[in-house]
Amino acid sequence: MKVEKIVAASMPEAINRVKKQLGEDAVILSSKVLWTKGVMGLFKKKQFEVIAALDHVEETKPVQPAVYAQMLQPAQNDAVLKELETLKKIVKKRSYVPDPKLEMYPSAIQKSLLRCMNQELDKNFVLAIGDQLLDIWRKAEKEPDEMEMSLAAKSILCGELKKLGFSGATFEKKFIALVGPTGVGKTTTLAKLAACAMLEQKKKIAFMTMDTYRIAAIEQLKTYAKLLDVPVEVVYDANDFKEAANKLASFDHVFIDTAGRNYRDGKFVTDLNGILSLVSDLDVYLILTASMKERDVESIMKHFQHLSAQKFIFTKVDETDVYGPMVNMMLQYGLAADYITDGQEVPDDLVLAAPELFGNYIFGEQSR
Repeated sequence: MKVEKIVAASMPEAINRVKKQLGEDAVILSSKVLWTKGVMGLFKKKQFEVIAALDHVEETKPVQPAVYAQMLQPAQNDAVLKELETLKKIVKKRSYVPDPKLEMYPSAIQKSLLRCMNQELDKNFVLAIGDQLLDIWRKAEKEPDEMEMSLAAKSILCGELKKLGFSGATFEKKFIALVGPTGVGKTTTLAKLAACAMLEQKKKIAFMTMDTYRIAAIEQLKTYAKLLDVPVEVVYDANDFKEAANKLASFDHVFIDTAGRNYRDGKFVTDLNGILSLVSDLDVYLILTASMKERDVESIMKHFQHLSAQKFIFTKVDETDVYGPMVNMMLQYGLAADYITDGQEVPDDLVLAAPELFGNYIFGEQSR
């Protein structure tokens, strides 16, 4: 193992010198800011100290610790061997990173980036966060610690999400349709939204269901309608939809349940779009589970793109501890989430979505 201490005027210069002296396989063990004393306490200069190590150097045959220890005085043997073992453990611990590029960041930044990677945030987005953190780290008068870097990373993530425009709890349109694949919890989520509008916002609401493929879905929605004492209309085609819309014209909001089993069928999606387009005062929510694989989401978005969903609702958040995919979906498709659900209870287990909520999911409650 070869260990070098590099002192340079900037972090990039220090990294370049590490590469030059130890090669691309070198590992950063630690980094910190040093301040020169200056003249009479004035004109202090910031410098960066980096300690790096190379676990194996091909050009020379490494000396075994035991052999090296024999070359020293007996009193030094134990101390040298202990120090070598400690360095090996540090190198081993810091070598297991999901992307080698993370090793080029100071250790205080690496922890936040590793957390982002473990939460399955998009790798390019993680590296973009890392570059911004590095800029903050370089400009700081005092070297930031891991918690400060975590808070800064959370702030960067929340700032990107805020650009999507989270709308808040107020339903703006008369007709509110939920679309998405089977099994994501559309019917239960519909009942939660309706209960929220009725009980908290004092709105006059009604139900409409287009999910005529599943008898159980119709019965489930009728049960919710009975509990809330509101009407429900079952729609089989465009004519039924127009009649139901006219019948429910006096209501503030009409919550529409749709089928999900045939979303891969282009004709089904086209027909659904044709029916929903009969009303102009419409919001379309795309319902997805928090744990859904991103490649499946790409297929879903491709088939549902003609429905022009304006917002996400993520369900079953309580069934996962990896939250990065939700952030990836929002940033990739430019759609904010209005709500998340974290249980099956109606009207409970419905949470208003906000950038800070996803920041807490990614970086933990301690980052508040």
